[in-house]
Amino acid sequence: MSAWSYARKTIFNGRSRACFWKHPVRAASMVLGAGGNRLLDFEERFRSRHDQTCPVCRWEGRRFRTFVSPDVVIPASICPVCGSFDRHRHLVLGMREVLSDQDRVPRTLLGLSLAPAMSYLLAHEGLGRCFKSDYDGRDPRHEHEVIADLARAGFGDAVFDWVVCSHVLEHVPDLEPAVDELVRVLRPGGLAWIQVAYQQGLVQSCRIPLDPHDFDAHVWRFGTDFTARLARPGWEVICEQAASLTPTARQRHGIHPVERYWLARKLP
Repeated sequence: MSAWSYARKTIFNGRSRACFWKHPVRAASMVLGAGGNRLLDFEERFRSRHDQTCPVCRWEGRRFRTFVSPDVVIPASICPVCGSFDRHRHLVLGMREVLSDQDRVPRTLLGLSLAPAMSYLLAHEGLGRCFKSDYDGRDPRHEHEVIADLARAGFGDAVFDWVVCSHVLEHVPDLEPAVDELVRVLRPGGLAWIQVAYQQGLVQSCRIPLDPHDFDAHVWRFGTDFTARLARPGWEVICEQAASLTPTARQRHGIHPVERYWLARKLP
């Protein structure tokens, strides 16, 4: 999409949340963010300085780009090649550590509502066969092969070495059956890589009303009890926090210290 076409759909669209005559501050943030990205593109053509690098696609450059949308503008957050955010980069650092052991490379994977960055990793890493699943065949954001309800996934028992479930469970009303399904479809010794929208400072996770007008509507707010909610017999769960990375590593890969993921292993 050209810059002019995008502008017509956002800052020059009266129904947009970034319409410049209705929401001038948000529109200005979008223009400044997009302009800053273009300047970085230009600067990197003539300067070889690489301050940041993406562990997903190995991009190196001056700085991660500003994510620009009518809803939110996030400075220095998105990779210009694979589109990864810091949560994806944090998860992939953990994956690459596991993949350094050739005996632990997965043969079959289940990817649930994979973001483009995760699809990029799976396509370029030489891993095993990945079955890409989503819950809505009409959703244009993700390339999927299987439409499935996670609470009743329909796969056989113990068929996957890895399950990648990033920012899915906060959308699933039937949380307990969904987690049970993750356990069921994993082979003994298999790993589930889990991320959710986590609310810092929230002690007890809770159901929330669904907003039908919100494209990314959540039905759960997850807090510090999320690890306990994942607990199952024969299922070992640890929470990996980005705060445990060195400041140098977080800066290099553009990862906010509040990011975290849960690594669950099905015991043999």
